[in-house]
Amino acid sequence: MKVKVVALLALVGVTLFAGGHSTGETTESVRLVVQNVEPESPAEVAGIRPGDIFLEYDGVPTPALKDLFRLKDAVKTDSVWVVVLRENERIELRLPAGQMGVYLNEMLPEIQYKEDAVVIHDIPKLSWSTGKFNSFFAALEAIANHLGIDRDYVYINGVSAAPFRLHFYKSWCPSSPDPTCGYNSGELALHALGLEYRSKQVQEDDTAGYGELRKEIVASIDKGMPVIAIHLIDVAEWGIITGYQDAGMELVCRTYYDRREGYDLGERLPWAVYLIDAKKDMPSDKENYKRSFAVALENLTTPVYGEYTSGLAALDTWIEHLRTDDFAVMDSAQYAERMTANAWIYDRLVHDRDLAAEYLDRVAGEFPELSEKLKGLAELYRAESELLKPTEDVVAYGFNMMKRDEWSSKMREEEMARLKKAREKEEQALMIWREIVDSITEE
Repeated sequence: MKVKVVALLALVGVTLFAGGHSTGETTESVRLVVQNVEPESPAEVAGIRPGDIFLEYDGVPTPALKDLFRLKDAVKTDSVWVVVLRENERIELRLPAGQMGVYLNEMLPEIQYKEDAVVIHDIPKLSWSTGKFNSFFAALEAIANHLGIDRDYVYINGVSAAPFRLHFYKSWCPSSPDPTCGYNSGELALHALGLEYRSKQVQEDDTAGYGELRKEIVASIDKGMPVIAIHLIDVAEWGIITGYQDAGMELVCRTYYDRREGYDLGERLPWAVYLIDAKKDMPSDKENYKRSFAVALENLTTPVYGEYTSGLAALDTWIEHLRTDDFAVMDSAQYAERMTANAWIYDRLVHDRDLAAEYLDRVAGEFPELSEKLKGLAELYRAESELLKPTEDVVAYGFNMMKRDEWSSKMREEEMARLKKAREKEEQALMIWREIVDSITEE
């Protein structure tokens, strides 16, 4: 979930793989595969390539990410030997200790499908390395394209108005940027694509509900319709159910945490899904654009949606928590949770404002009379994103925490200062949004 690779591995996504597997594979079958290499990084300079399989780090086998992290933290020298497997050839490479600049995934052997397997083919991969950090809209883009809807990630985000919004849970929660939490931007995007859908959630102890959900998933796959689903593997992010086997007891899927080159097997039934019933005619692009403008204004000025503060109120809530929460008395687990929630919301704010600028630049030409205002908004959001960078100066992720001062009071003070400046940009944007929405309302 992290936008920029600044540590040994991508800070989000790959670090969360190092857990058990419910599908029966052992750690001996896991391979650490390079998914992407940062340009001009130590890894690229040393010659590491996407597709390389990590075998050893500093002379010790690396069967899983947890092993690699342990070895990396134990290094006492300035450089280490890394052994990778490439086209069945062992290759030794010398790298600086610490930062490498690679995305690594724990990969398992490909699925051996059972006789009753039903699979929808040609659904593309989901990956943090694509730069698509809104998992719901990345999943929706993949399904929409599969259904012949020629709209991309930027369009789908934009017409949902999600790039313009900010939510902050009443305390701290990394769900704050999820487009289906608070104001449901996800459903707005589904409507904009002309998709008829049903959402379904099941409580953890509802055994009968899970049984019904499994039947509905199977029925959707049987009619050739993938399912948007949450928490299929490892983390509560959105993915896609692309098939099933063993009468639906095993779900075939695409997620940001896949451990195979092809489809993976889910670890569990999801607790929330979007079942797509039909593809209808889309509203016109211009209708979708206008709706996104109106919702952007609504989200910015509405203080609360359910348990989530919104817009300017969300920024105020966030800043106040950073100012008044007593981080010193928190135990390590609680502190790490706050770190991660804060970092994810912050990184997503940067990502969303970059998307907002790109979307507005695209659509400005569709509204000649509003073009200058829309371009001005794009510049405001671009400036907001830039003043929040570099993100690693003010945020850190709890699952990488070695000591508490990795997210220091000084970092939080700088973060608050940046967020206050971001609020000034949002207030400027608000004035322009009001003019734009007034104009389109009068048409």
